[in-house]
Amino acid sequence: MTEPELTNLMYELLSPKENPECWRLYLELFDKHVLRLNMTAAEQDSAKVHRQYKTELLAEKLKITSKKMDLAITTSRRFIPIEVKIESGSHKNQCDSYLYEAQLYTDKHSLSAPPVLYYLTLHGYFPERSSASSSGYGAADELAIHQDKIKKVTFRTELLPWLEECSQHAPENFSLRNNLSRLLSFVRQITQRTGEQLQVEEIMRKFFAALEKRFDENFCRKHRLEFYAGDEQPYHREILKFFFKGHSAPGINFFCTDAAGNVIKLEADKELLFGVECYNGGENDFRRARTLFADFAIYDSSIGNCVCKRTDIKRLLDGKNILPQEFIKEYWQKGQKLAGMIGRIDLHDAHGYTIDFYDVDKTLTQFKNSAAIDRAVDNIMTETENLLRRFVYG
Repeated sequence: MTEPELTNLMYELLSPKENPECWRLYLELFDKHVLRLNMTAAEQDSAKVHRQYKTELLAEKLKITSKKMDLAITTSRRFIPIEVKIESGSHKNQCDSYLYEAQLYTDKHSLSAPPVLYYLTLHGYFPERSSASSSGYGAADELAIHQDKIKKVTFRTELLPWLEECSQHAPENFSLRNNLSRLLSFVRQITQRTGEQLQVEEIMRKFFAALEKRFDENFCRKHRLEFYAGDEQPYHREILKFFFKGHSAPGINFFCTDAAGNVIKLEADKELLFGVECYNGGENDFRRARTLFADFAIYDSSIGNCVCKRTDIKRLLDGKNILPQEFIKEYWQKGQKLAGMIGRIDLHDAHGYTIDFYDVDKTLTQFKNSAAIDRAVDNIMTETENLLRRFVYG
């Protein structure tokens, strides 16, 4: 199935003209699984779905030829551009152009919500710098991707659950029901994992669930942590795309607080986080090691990502008596190689071995049963507590 065929089927399912029987329910489910905007019923009722939406406002403003978005949804509150990629990459300025069009439409119709581009791909890629140089990236020396205007979604983590729930409410129309089944079968086929990878995914779920239980209220209070429930938190969704080529980082994150229990704000939009994470080594990973680690990071809500530039790290933390000074010095010396990870340490299993979930054979040998997971979690909590003592006591 080609990208145009796939987007045409998506349009057919969401369009009131093509699918008068179920479009409203499917749009509600699309918001639940893909957009995650929590749109009100009134906003969903106002929605219009557009196939091959032309960037006419942009073309008129810049005196250029219009381009066509794969899909767009307009409501009483927002303009939602959706770009779909199975294997191909983005064209030059493609994402920037779509967001520019969305902003022009938003301004023209006085919509209340800022536009966000949904970038739906098989592997969970963020668009290339050449496609999103203005909207998705900062300066050339800035590693952090700006995720406030572009949201990555994948076929397995968002599209597949949407289609599966839609299939539970299949339309009576034979053609629509058949097309829904075709699309669901295709997405299932291209998102399949090997049996060994599925085993590792289950190990990771058990591992992070066990770890999460250990970070209970008493532990967090003792170590000045507050559970972080932001969009980066759900390790379940990150695990689902861990064995794709795009960047994936399952983990558990917490706000760092002061002695009075107030979240540490380094600036109005910047908080200090503590996390236990692992990476899959996917694109945009900036050469970070794949081994499980604990670290501190400065999260910038204005870009939806962590601060990486060492000059910013130094400016925000140097001499503030928030983290040990040697952490800041180490980051200043190593610079980009740490990619926002401050005070990073590797974490180990009960035998002192590092943990690399992407190494399937190693993981299946390392965690043959639940007891091995529990013993590793015991050791990790000891290592984590030692790092957190540095934060609390200097």
